[in-house]
Amino acid sequence: MEFIIGTVVIIVLLLVLGVQPIMIIFIMIALLELFLILMTLFFIVSLILLLMTKPTEAKYLRIDPNEGVGTHAVYWMDNREYDNTFPAEIMFIDKIYHEGKICKVRIWKSKKNPERYILLDWYSVIVIAAGLPAFAGLTAGTGFLLMLVMP
Repeated sequence: MEFIIGTVVIIVLLLVLGVQPIMIIFIMIALLELFLILMTLFFIVSLILLLMTKPTEAKYLRIDPNEGVGTHAVYWMDNREYDNTFPAEIMFIDKIYHEGKICKVRIWKSKKNPERYILLDWYSVIVIAAGLPAFAGLTAGTGFLLMLVMP
């Protein structure tokens, strides 16, 4: 809500200062395009990480809150716990995660430091596979729209 109010205040201030409405629309679309480019780069990096991993099996343990972003699924393999790299999907937690279930996961482990790893469960793979083409398409479409409204 604060974001919407802040945006409206900024737009009103720009209009009072004499900025033409087409320029405000151009700036808004440019900011949207920047966000979409950053999301596309995020999914490209995620795809590279996915390609570095190898499939294996792990036992799902629980969902743990993490100090970083969101909550993460915790898996058991090689006599230790591993957190999923992507945050867990909380809305469908009962449908996706089942305690004690043996799951296919993808993992990369550092040879120098065993504490460094990348673990991606099936949900993460789906998010990467769907997110990259979706955001790449939105980026291209918004870029085309930006070229149409460019003064």
